[in-house]
Amino acid sequence: MNDNKPWFQPQKWIVNQAYWSVDAKAERSGSSNRIRFIDCTLSEGDDCVGHQLNWNSRLEFCERLDDIGLGEITMPSHVTFSEERDLIKACRRLGIKTPLVAKGPGIMPPIAGNTSWKKKVDDHVKLGCDVISPIFKWPLADTLSDFAGDLSKQQVVDSIHESVVYMKSHGIRVVPWIVDAMRTATATACLFFQSMAEAGADGVYVVDSRGNSVPTATRSFIRAVRNAVGPKCDVYVQHHNDLGVATANALAAVETGATWIDCSVLGIGDRGGCVALEEAAPLFEMYGIQTGVKLEKLYELCLFVQKIYNIQLPPWKPVAGENWNKEEGAGHFEGSDMGAEATMGINPCVVGREFEAVIGSKILFGRERSSAQTDDPIYLRELVAEWGLKTSEDQFQHILTRARAAVATSYDKFYLTKEEFRRICDGVLS
Repeated sequence: MNDNKPWFQPQKWIVNQAYWSVDAKAERSGSSNRIRFIDCTLSEGDDCVGHQLNWNSRLEFCERLDDIGLGEITMPSHVTFSEERDLIKACRRLGIKTPLVAKGPGIMPPIAGNTSWKKKVDDHVKLGCDVISPIFKWPLADTLSDFAGDLSKQQVVDSIHESVVYMKSHGIRVVPWIVDAMRTATATACLFFQSMAEAGADGVYVVDSRGNSVPTATRSFIRAVRNAVGPKCDVYVQHHNDLGVATANALAAVETGATWIDCSVLGIGDRGGCVALEEAAPLFEMYGIQTGVKLEKLYELCLFVQKIYNIQLPPWKPVAGENWNKEEGAGHFEGSDMGAEATMGINPCVVGREFEAVIGSKILFGRERSSAQTDDPIYLRELVAEWGLKTSEDQFQHILTRARAAVATSYDKFYLTKEEFRRICDGVLS
């Protein structure tokens, strides 16, 4: 990182300098400069209606995730136990080193006098994962009443302590969830998370399971959780993207003490999806937070996931969309001698793409750097001159006519690359 200008990395990116102001640094005083991602694409993909993967696709996807530098991979939780166990064994045979996580078991307090939950724990441990994430759940009515009904807070605390101690006795990493954590009263949620940490949990999993939070609320909530569990306990955070703010919420969580962020490739997930790995990883790196992710492999991973899930992306989808790395003509070229990051904020090569300046109707009809008097396509005249081509006015207008026709009939993209435009020029001038 450039110590003098942390906001500018030549040939990589330019970001908002205000992030390093005194006030901004004070607001994120609890932030870590390194976090890890836990991928939930397989488990959340199974929750996404109509987008379940076959056996071979699951395995190849795990191989690719293992290569990109993630911290953990959550296994699909809605397959049969035998299929999940066999998938984990297959991952081991393939040499996958990234720790694998079993989502579950579900535990419903109170558990005093009832040992059936232990079999659920044992079954999940036998899957062979490196981590289990038990899910503590109860009716939403108890959450909304702040446990003023039949289920008391003390019963939940006792259930957490007994079950977490039992799980840790198996010698496995344990990271428990609370369902509806971010809709629980902050003090109550912190009481439960603190109980997990005191019982020996390696981390706590904070879940915005309906995507209702906003960055200000997330900062306040995660700061309180971090204080409750202490500095040695990891804090995992999952934000759903129902209202389009999952990645912003994830950054807010990291700024106040989260050490793990739950993500999926392309944001695949239930309803509105989750934090998108290909968006969050470069964003965090741009703002000085190391992730361990091989950013240059993100686009290739996105293409693979798009194929196996058989999904179409809007062209403006961040990082993975068809138009994300393109500008029409000059675009925002000011300062481009410093690299394409001056054009876009982040150089596409960082995530495995290349910047493309293209020619579309905006340029061909004189709406880009045109003369107010003549609507003349100045950019194209400059481009032709840059190539050293000598054209009469009739020839130039002939080039424009052919280029406009080519764009109008290019139904897959409606623009020309500079190479395609050059071929039109050569055809007219030959």
